[in-house]
Amino acid sequence: MPTLITVQMPISWSEFGFPPHLQTGSTCLIEGAEPAWAWEGEAPDLGIASCRTAVGVPAAGWGTDHVVILTASVDEAAGRLGAVGLNPRLRMTVQGRSTAFFRAGPVLEVVESPVRAPAIFGIALVTDESLESVALRWRSLGHEVTDPRPAIQPGRRILTVKGLQAGLAVMSPDRSPPRHRDHAAPSP
Repeated sequence: MPTLITVQMPISWSEFGFPPHLQTGSTCLIEGAEPAWAWEGEAPDLGIASCRTAVGVPAAGWGTDHVVILTASVDEAAGRLGAVGLNPRLRMTVQGRSTAFFRAGPVLEVVESPVRAPAIFGIALVTDESLESVALRWRSLGHEVTDPRPAIQPGRRILTVKGLQAGLAVMSPDRSPPRHRDHAAPSP
């Protein structure tokens, strides 16, 4: 199964107190002028630029929740992702836009939008730290950060950073119990 291992964004991670190459689980976040990505295994043919793979420095308590991809057609993008073995885990309408979610290491949130070509729009991090603390710290560093608010996912909260060249959000952890498929009872 292909895994998204590097995401390049026009975000200076060091301006947020992170290492310049931030390792968040299986995905390394790096700074670059244009959004791009690198994959382990076959990359989906969405026309998104490739970047070099990187390994970063972990930041304790931080991870990548999801990467937002804008596309003119969710159905077309789903077909291209399916061609490399990535199938939608969920499809729904979010804020009036057709959206599909794929597990590729981090979640890919593919959103239908009036764009000419698919593009990485932004990234949502997840932290164990209180969102209020994150907002205060980042504001003290000069960033425009919204107050934490309820996220679309029940029981979760989110804040966003404004004024960047790419979308950046931070979410509280998903504390919902994991979903399990029905399995036969174990033998004694």
